[in-house]
Amino acid sequence: MKNHAALVLIGAFALTSILICPIAKGQKDAFPEDEEIKLVMTQIERALVGYRAAVDLQGKLMKAEAGVEDDRKIIEGLTALSKAIGEHPQKFNGQAGYEVVLLLDDVSRNAALCTSEALKRSIGATVAHDSDEAESYLLLSQNCTAISESFYTVSENASALYRRYVKGEVALAEDAFNTAVKCNEALTKAKSSLK
Repeated sequence: MKNHAALVLIGAFALTSILICPIAKGQKDAFPEDEEIKLVMTQIERALVGYRAAVDLQGKLMKAEAGVEDDRKIIEGLTALSKAIGEHPQKFNGQAGYEVVLLLDDVSRNAALCTSEALKRSIGATVAHDSDEAESYLLLSQNCTAISESFYTVSENASALYRRYVKGEVALAEDAFNTAVKCNEALTKAKSSLK
């Protein structure tokens, strides 16, 4: 009878400790909200319009040598991810968000490379007295610069949201661990006081 009363007391104490020490206390604000995530996905979709046009021009001027196929794969990936995350924003808080951040970084880097290559070719065409080609490459360079800047900004926004997600996960894990330690200490103390 004494053991039964002790188990009931320990169980009641454990339940009370769990209810008093909520794991997610104050953590809701740490994670990106649906509206914030949707805003970044909208920014990506808008920036993709210019990126597609720049990649098409790059493909026309530089043919296969420009890595256009890689850019098209990035466009497909970002389009699919932004659509999926736009429909279910919390998918961003995980692997999909990580993929978005990586792809945005790829776009920014590729656009910067496009800018420098187009400028180099524009100068070469100018030296060769081919003003039409020089002007086409200069236009491509300007487009790629605009894309790089646009995606750099979007990338910063997405990265900031993803950092919040990671920090929120770390905080939840720390809270869960601290709660488990406190509950274990309380149970051990209650158990020893019954002896």
